[in-house]
Amino acid sequence: RTLRSVDSSLIETRVLGLSATLPNYEDVAAFLRVDPEKCLFFFDNSYRPCPLQLQYVGITTRKALKKFQLMNEITWTKVKDQIKSGQQVIVFVHSRKETVNTARFFRDQAIEESLLDSFLKPETASAEVIQAELGTVKSSDLGDVLQHGFGVHHAGMARADRALVEDLFSDGHLKVIVSTATLAWGVNLPAHAVIIKGTQVYSPSKGRWTELSPMDVMQMMGRAGRPQYDTHGEGIIITSHGELQYYLSLLNQQLPIESQFINRLADSLNAEVTLGTVSNIAEAAEWLSYTYLFVRMLRNPTLYGCTVEELEEDNSLRARRLDLIHSAALVLDKAGLVRYDKRSGAIQGTDLGRVASNYYITHKTISVFSEHLKPTMTDIDLFKIFSLSGEFEQIRVREEEKLELQRLAERVPIPIKDSLDDPAAKVNVLLQAYISNLKLEGLALTSDMVYITQSAGRLTRALFEIALRRRWSNLTDRCLNLYKMVTKRMWSVLTPLRQFPTLLNEDVLKRVERRDLDFDRYYDLTPAEIGELLKSAKMGKTVHRLIHYLPKLEIAAHVQPVTQSTLKFQVTLAPDFMFDEKIHGAGEPFWILVDDADSETILHSELFFLRKSLCEDEHTLTFTVPMFEPLPPQYFVRCVSDRWLGPETIVPVSFRQLVLPKKFAPHTELLDLQPLTVSEAFSSGKSSSSAFADFVSTLKDYFESKFHTFNPIQTQVFSSVYNTDANCFVASPPNSGRFVLVELALSRLFIAKPTASAVYVVPTGEASLQRRVKHLRAGLGKAFGLEIESFRGEATTDIKLLDKPGVVIVCSSEGWDIMSRRWKQRRAVKAVSLYIVDDLHTISNQDGSVLEVICSRMRYMGAQAVLAGKPAPRIVGFSDSIANARDIGDWLGVQSSNCFTFHPNTRPVPVDTHLQVVNIMGSSVSAAMARPIYTSIRSYSPTSPVVIFVSSRKLTRATALELISSAGGDGRKSRFLHASLEDINPLLKQVQTGALLHCLKSGVGYLHEALSNTEFSAVEELFSSGAIQVVVTTPGCAWRSSALYGQLSIIAGTTEEESTDALRRGEYPLSEINHMIGRAGRGLEDTTATCVVLTSASQKDYYRKVLTEPLPVESHFDHILSDQLNAEIVVKVIESKQDAVDYLTWTLFYRRLAQNPNYYNLAAADHQHISDHLSELIETALVDLQACKCVATEGAEDMALGPLNLGMIAAYYYIKCSSVELFSSSVTAKTKIRGLLEISCAAAEFDNLPIRLGDDDALRKLALHSVIAPPAEARYTDPHVKAFLLLQSHFSRTLLAGDLAADREVVVKNSLRLVQALVDVISSAGWLKPALAAMELSQMIIQGMWESNSPLLQLPHISTEKAKELEQMGVGSIFDLVDMEEAERVKALGMKESELLQVAQTCNSYPSVDLSFSLADTKFGAKEPVELSVDLERECSPEEAEEIMAPKTVPVLSSRFPQA
Repeated sequence: RTLRSVDSSLIETRVLGLSATLPNYEDVAAFLRVDPEKCLFFFDNSYRPCPLQLQYVGITTRKALKKFQLMNEITWTKVKDQIKSGQQVIVFVHSRKETVNTARFFRDQAIEESLLDSFLKPETASAEVIQAELGTVKSSDLGDVLQHGFGVHHAGMARADRALVEDLFSDGHLKVIVSTATLAWGVNLPAHAVIIKGTQVYSPSKGRWTELSPMDVMQMMGRAGRPQYDTHGEGIIITSHGELQYYLSLLNQQLPIESQFINRLADSLNAEVTLGTVSNIAEAAEWLSYTYLFVRMLRNPTLYGCTVEELEEDNSLRARRLDLIHSAALVLDKAGLVRYDKRSGAIQGTDLGRVASNYYITHKTISVFSEHLKPTMTDIDLFKIFSLSGEFEQIRVREEEKLELQRLAERVPIPIKDSLDDPAAKVNVLLQAYISNLKLEGLALTSDMVYITQSAGRLTRALFEIALRRRWSNLTDRCLNLYKMVTKRMWSVLTPLRQFPTLLNEDVLKRVERRDLDFDRYYDLTPAEIGELLKSAKMGKTVHRLIHYLPKLEIAAHVQPVTQSTLKFQVTLAPDFMFDEKIHGAGEPFWILVDDADSETILHSELFFLRKSLCEDEHTLTFTVPMFEPLPPQYFVRCVSDRWLGPETIVPVSFRQLVLPKKFAPHTELLDLQPLTVSEAFSSGKSSSSAFADFVSTLKDYFESKFHTFNPIQTQVFSSVYNTDANCFVASPPNSGRFVLVELALSRLFIAKPTASAVYVVPTGEASLQRRVKHLRAGLGKAFGLEIESFRGEATTDIKLLDKPGVVIVCSSEGWDIMSRRWKQRRAVKAVSLYIVDDLHTISNQDGSVLEVICSRMRYMGAQAVLAGKPAPRIVGFSDSIANARDIGDWLGVQSSNCFTFHPNTRPVPVDTHLQVVNIMGSSVSAAMARPIYTSIRSYSPTSPVVIFVSSRKLTRATALELISSAGGDGRKSRFLHASLEDINPLLKQVQTGALLHCLKSGVGYLHEALSNTEFSAVEELFSSGAIQVVVTTPGCAWRSSALYGQLSIIAGTTEEESTDALRRGEYPLSEINHMIGRAGRGLEDTTATCVVLTSASQKDYYRKVLTEPLPVESHFDHILSDQLNAEIVVKVIESKQDAVDYLTWTLFYRRLAQNPNYYNLAAADHQHISDHLSELIETALVDLQACKCVATEGAEDMALGPLNLGMIAAYYYIKCSSVELFSSSVTAKTKIRGLLEISCAAAEFDNLPIRLGDDDALRKLALHSVIAPPAEARYTDPHVKAFLLLQSHFSRTLLAGDLAADREVVVKNSLRLVQALVDVISSAGWLKPALAAMELSQMIIQGMWESNSPLLQLPHISTEKAKELEQMGVGSIFDLVDMEEAERVKALGMKESELLQVAQTCNSYPSVDLSFSLADTKFGAKEPVELSVDLERECSPEEAEEIMAPKTVPVLSSRFPQA
């Protein structure tokens, strides 16, 4: 695998192989790709530093007891001979018990023959040392033989005892050690002579005694000979006579090392299929060529089933390799681990195969599990199926074990039905004995239990995974409990406190278990009560603490019906335990499970990982669950710890009051119409106006320059959009040509009213907005001379833009909300003739409420215009395919004939969507995704353009490099490059990023938000021209670019990189998924397209459903009701509570209440319930506004509503009322900049600032260098702390990269209006110093510097070092710099001419204002109003004065502010 990875990744990895002397070392060298001339080194026994003399002793007797006695006697004879020669000896035996028995035999023989003094002479230094150390020996067996000069050594001894024996032997105090092979492998302790007493060792995997492996023998013999003392070493092997020839051949290098790989070929092939490196038998045959098996097949074909003739005909043995792979694939296919297509040779992994690979389980075992697992299995059945595992098929029941097995079977709690002569029963007994902590006597039985328990953890985990994937609730619980019982070595019926064995003694645990008290009741007891209950007051506190260490989450579940067959669950998890890093590590995993009413089927499963940094926070999970008919009475939500036995949380979710939504109207049928040509579409316009005819002719030419025929959807809706002035709504799949319909609607308006104004709302972000502006300017704007503008964010300027004749304003939903709030006072807003609202499906997103607000306001404005005798503006809406398009149409005032709702399968270019499960656990995202991505490209779009979406900037580069590596592994590194480097070199020169340049030269580009515009455009042009085949991008860049369309679209993961919820990855909004799918298919080039969605197993069913049947659009208007009511009260649209209720009737929220009442916490859909619910919402919102001091009620029954100062500030600056209330309650007359900074960063606007994985560590580092340290109790997973630190980094001009830099830009933009509102709040209170401090904070935000920094830092290209240099020259301010002589200034700055020009422009715009004032009357009394005249004067030339007085907004020059 490593060698193949080197070839595929093209990343050199050095492989260093070490071995004992081998006869066929050239084969191993060929396998490791070693250069035999330079890097192959072979040393035979002649190179031994200490030559080895070997003796072989063969025992012919076959009787076991006699053979054992004879072996002991021969060993003693050999040891005695060595001791008489004054040498040290290591005797190797093959069990721990045998080490002591052999040492005692030596001692007894030495006593019998009066030779003890030869091993340890009395009254010598060695005797004194050993006598002194005897007191420290922990093992009585060791002490028994050590005092006579014999040592024992094995892995079961205490570390101190082993070290003592090693030291005594190394120092020469001990002459003999009896050891197991651990001394040969683990310790470098040579002796003159090595004796191997017997060569048979018990193998639990085979269930019988087997010969020592060659490696063990060589390793033991390697201990013989001390180079610094001996001229030679002696090795003695005592074995049975029949094995003499084998060991003679082995140690004389006559037997070549052969491959055993063929025995595990099927399992290894499954691992490669799961890993994604093999997808067909051709790749598998190539993979086999990297193995040692292949090397030996070429050298010795007959041993591996090949004839010499076959090798001569096929010198690479490809046919034989294919045959082996075919056989292995058939085995795996039969076991259900892969799906093998014999005709095409394709091999595809399955869930079972992934489980087998992940847990290192053989196909035989998985096949047994798959065949025998049933949903109704009991613990008895579960232990039995475990015992049938293929891993234990070699275990045998020996006659001498039966008595002990019988004793154990009587003591274990789970009955065993099978006879104890059955090996499966033996496995069952030993597993239960292990869990029960029972002690065993026999060596072989102990070895068997160790072998079984080594595999038990992964086997039981595999059982759990299989049951979970099959959605069997009861069996899943049993399997998970079995896994935890094995890992904790305790039964689930015992007290969970047994999981703290080192913290509680056995007596206390038994007291707890004897109490007939449900364990959950202990949570309610105090330490004193627990101490009294256990009759041990001092243990009460310890037990109480340990009880609260057990991981437990409290659950609250909220259900909202989405469709008649889908429920949306919102589960809130609150940690209810004390987190201790020593006990819980970095975090605790929990399984969140939703069971059906009978607790038989798991409807949803999700693994939630609670991190240490968030162990005190509440967390929310949102997911969908299917609903079936007839309506079940309830579902159950469970939270189960993945590691700990003990309390689990179960919450029933009752459906007794559940009201499912009404059925949706059917989708609009896509009619089989003759495609409408452009010439036909614009040929029927007849008018006496030549201007009209010219406009239509230009329009025709414009569209014909792009295409000649409208697609089927455009053809069907053309008449409604272009030939009428009626409101229109079109819900169609992405990439169905909606932008053409936008252009048609605009054309219709400006043909009839050339001086009219239109507003085009784009709610999908700034990048998407700028792309639409660019397209409209290059299209309709250029063709017809229309003004295409976007809002600047400054009210006066934006109103003037909107007031232009023939203007199209492209804006965000927030931008139009700010502008249209004061529609009664703004004539330009009321004069708008056409509203086009795109992407209306985003209303369902959490931030989609603003879009609903502005659409409701448009409808209300239209109704008011009609009442005033004026025409209502036209509304044209567009969205992706949705289920309730008719509701949207009714809300927008669209007649049914002009409301089109097309099904997702009506795309002009049909898209075939494939869902694939990818497991990211334990591996990097890019590594897990790379192979499935590459395989998808090779299968669905080998030469056509491909767009790949990943969740973060970091992953764009990593995925691009992985793709290039995969292509290199296929021997086609440049397969994605479809042009010569010479042809694309002009564009490559524009790329400065080294990694991007490397990728582009291989035909793969990547895009993310941090790339420069030049690099972004270069990649776009290379991709659109076909020079490169693949682009890896983030979803955000897709909104920015119109070039990212391919024949294949791959969504590499359906989770976002960022999430404010527990640092967990949140699912993409469905609108985002649909938009990425919409990038599959180029309208004029492809007839079909493909999209591959890589997602997790828990989400696969969800996406299978929603991608074929669209979900409805639901409102979240109630989430922002308070702020919207405040805004409407401020502009006097709402002046009473009845007005507020009437205002709600214009919203989509009101219409959806009756259609899906339970979604909005409404018990029924009748008029009374809806009326009461609306009244309650209004009352609650008004109470909140009154608490925030934003709104006041007055009049009879407090029906009249009026704005207060704080409410007007919140509405004017477009901030939340809760933020303004926070400002008002937090600021005092003594608040300084530090306090203002903390208060502004605590605003609700930063609640959703994303906290990504790793952000907390980055913020801690920022905090170390921040000027104002965060509070000691600050949590770095708090978005407000993040805003606090990022804003300081802006002032300190700290360089940030990647996502943190983007987050800082968001924080800085939002902070400005917050601080401006803060100034107004403080001014209202009449506090001068805090107001001045807030103004300074505003300046700091704009200029990106601290108020204590040099004023020169406000100039571009002036660094801190340059400012210090200028200060040393006496230039401390901008005025000082302006007053310098030209030559002197140029020399001091040392800048390029272009940089000097920018500095000059900034200096000239720097405000230099003189202030003077006078009193109109010098006589006045206390608390009387005073008339004060203030004059502001600035020196400037007449030209500058004329420019300053011009009616326009002069921007502030600031290189540090994001909007500058």
